[in-house]
Amino acid sequence: MNVLVDTSVWVDFFNGHRSPEAVALEGFIDQEDEIATCGVVIAEFFQGLRSERSIGRLEPYFREMSCLEASEPETYFRAADLFRQLRRRGITVRSTIDCVIACLAAQHGYHLLAKDRDMALILQSGLCPVRPTPLPGSRAEAADE
Repeated sequence: MNVLVDTSVWVDFFNGHRSPEAVALEGFIDQEDEIATCGVVIAEFFQGLRSERSIGRLEPYFREMSCLEASEPETYFRAADLFRQLRRRGITVRSTIDCVIACLAAQHGYHLLAKDRDMALILQSGLCPVRPTPLPGSRAEAADE
């Protein structure tokens, strides 16, 4: 499976918080699935690191990972359109960045592994053809088997 991992999941994973999403990420790594990141996830994750030691320890992992790139300017037009469509439906996401990440996953045919309210709203809306990543023990995972 090809999976774009959102910032919230990386934070849980590297902090040792065993959320269902972090456990799923651990499983994908163990199975050697294709794990990807993107520029805005790298920026979000690394801006939250406090020590040079942490940066030095984690940077090589992100440098080795596949990094999904936008089709400029199309990805950004699509993200803005997604944001507007959500707002028309009365769905408020706090950041255009989540729309960009979702559009990147859809553009590249990747599943999206995320753990935040805005991503959940985007995925539930059906407005972006991105596939959520089934979590261990979920009904979606059972349907995939």
